[in-house]
Amino acid sequence: MALAASTACLLSGCMSYGETVVYQLYQTNADRCAQNETDACVAMLQSSCDAPASVCTNYAPEFQAQASRQLSRACQSNDDASCHALDAVACDNGDSAVCDRLREDYARLYSSCKLGDASDCESLSLSVWPKAQTDLAINQCENGDTIACRVASSSASAMKVTVDKNAQFATF
Repeated sequence: MALAASTACLLSGCMSYGETVVYQLYQTNADRCAQNETDACVAMLQSSCDAPASVCTNYAPEFQAQASRQLSRACQSNDDASCHALDAVACDNGDSAVCDRLREDYARLYSSCKLGDASDCESLSLSVWPKAQTDLAINQCENGDTIACRVASSSASAMKVTVDKNAQFATF
């Protein structure tokens, strides 16, 4: 029986459990991103790859490039959410001018929301924010800030996977 399994593995190629899980997460987000789901595109662009190097080099860059193209096309078509998402990724990648602008946008929306502007509350919680802003919202949420809790819960889309990367099974 073990010989049959190892032969099948050799014939069809094996992927570790960790590789398969990460691949499936990226593929799911790639599919959602293609359906104009901004959060899926951002999750792909912001996530780190915890799988073995072969998955990171073979699959993640392809899907991240797809996400970037999808967001760029939507942004060029005047889709504010996509432009904002690209800004969040640019900030995470160290663009300080973009970070400053996003901090100002966040502060403006937060203040307006706190004063009772429902549309700004919705904009605040539906927008994708850079990691630093999300971390701040998480801290404020832990201190009882309900507005920050809405931001923190909607921004928590980064994919982190803890799996047994050495488990092997055949892929058919």
